[in-house]
Amino acid sequence: MGSGSRIDHQHHLVATTAAGTTISAPSDAISPPEDEHQELVSRLLRLRSLMDENNAPPEEVEELDRIRQRLRDEFQGALQQDVQDDPREEYDYPSEASPLAGTTDELASDEAIEALRQAFNRVPAQRDLPPEWGSPEDRSVQRAAAQQVLDEVAAEHQAAASLQEEAREQWPPNEVSYTEDFDAFQRDYDAARDRAERGEQVVPYMTENATGGLGAREGGRGFGVEIEFDIEPGVDRQQAIQNIARELRDAGLSRTARQYGYHSQQSAGYTDEPNAWRLESDCTVAGELVSPILYDEPQTWQNLATACEIIQRNGGRASFGTGGHVHVGMHDFDHDVANHTRLMQMYKAHEDVLYRLAQNPASEGNQHRGTRWCNPNPVPSEGYSSISQISARHGQAVNLYGAMRGGQSAHGEFRLWDGSLNPSVIQTQVKLSLGMAAAAVRQDTNASGPRMELGSHREQRRQAGLGQRRRLSGDDWRTTTANFRQLVDSLFQRPEDKAQATALFHETRWQRR
Repeated sequence: MGSGSRIDHQHHLVATTAAGTTISAPSDAISPPEDEHQELVSRLLRLRSLMDENNAPPEEVEELDRIRQRLRDEFQGALQQDVQDDPREEYDYPSEASPLAGTTDELASDEAIEALRQAFNRVPAQRDLPPEWGSPEDRSVQRAAAQQVLDEVAAEHQAAASLQEEAREQWPPNEVSYTEDFDAFQRDYDAARDRAERGEQVVPYMTENATGGLGAREGGRGFGVEIEFDIEPGVDRQQAIQNIARELRDAGLSRTARQYGYHSQQSAGYTDEPNAWRLESDCTVAGELVSPILYDEPQTWQNLATACEIIQRNGGRASFGTGGHVHVGMHDFDHDVANHTRLMQMYKAHEDVLYRLAQNPASEGNQHRGTRWCNPNPVPSEGYSSISQISARHGQAVNLYGAMRGGQSAHGEFRLWDGSLNPSVIQTQVKLSLGMAAAAVRQDTNASGPRMELGSHREQRRQAGLGQRRRLSGDDWRTTTANFRQLVDSLFQRPEDKAQATALFHETRWQRR
């Protein structure tokens, strides 16, 4: 959530935010909520501080969401009890019709935020409070900091709502629809097959406006890639890593000629500087190259191609066990459970085709590396009722832990992609990831029809008596490509983007469960 607020629990009279703002209680500050509510507020602020420092484990992110729910329920209950105890007392307090009394527990709407702010400002009955809460002045400072949290949430909500509306208004109609025009899909598929037969690069690579605005610096989303690789048998591993690190520095992609420890980029903090690529170690592979924050600009795609070429020239390869992870900015998801639900229901509706597109086209036997490090996400058919219901783990196909924290740094990680050192494949995987996030916010997702979970197409062919190696035609071909065509129409508007995804579809195969 933005910069966040900090509370010094040892010196409550001064609370400083990450942005350097000092919070002090006004001289006429009123008392804070009752002690039980105060305890919840304290816990909320501590968790917020951990999240802003990227130190909150998933269970504490979930607890933050539960506290929001608890605060809403507790404040509503306290109002009803106070009115019964003293009907002469008047409070400007959320009513049963307030958004806070509804089924959603997200601080998403302006009305909900204002109602909760009023609850924080309520003057409670005078009574003794535990000594650990300090003096009334101390508690007032903490209440002021809590209100700043709500102010930040309100500002973030308004900014995100504006971005969502802008995205819907600026998204043009499809220039071509694979769903309605099957022949258009078939032409692109045949063109990819012809390139393959001629021994040419099958999946096109773009360097100018590659994403159609999805990854633009202005109006799009930042993204990042993690490229895992191994070293070819017979090549000295240590020397290869040294050579790769040196050439990355010499090419202006990294600042040093060394291999860093695991997740060192995350610890150092991300930047969009083009020379901030970082070579890291990983216990499962020889190395992992982590990009800075990227945008759809010619230099980004030139640097990606250079990085892949340097790794390959020095003996690097995308072995069967390597993965490719794509991080996508989700600053406009705004803790809105509906956005997360749309994203994950779209993923589940197209899970099988996504795992097909995730396969490294150069893998032996046309097999995906498996789901040990990218398990299919469980997604309830009715969606989520709260952010805390979302399963957000490092080992899942779509890891939304970084998105649940909200704010400008919110991001999701698409982990299902296989490792590849083909920049065209990586670019297409990036665009698929960007497209899914954008479609969820535009409320333009296609999750109709039966869910096609991992292995569905192979099972359908088995039940229909169609061999896995047989080339389909006619209605069988239309049926088996329908889910892919629906997905592409949801994600992309331009014909060139759909053709690029179709080329990757041509190069990959349906996977087993």
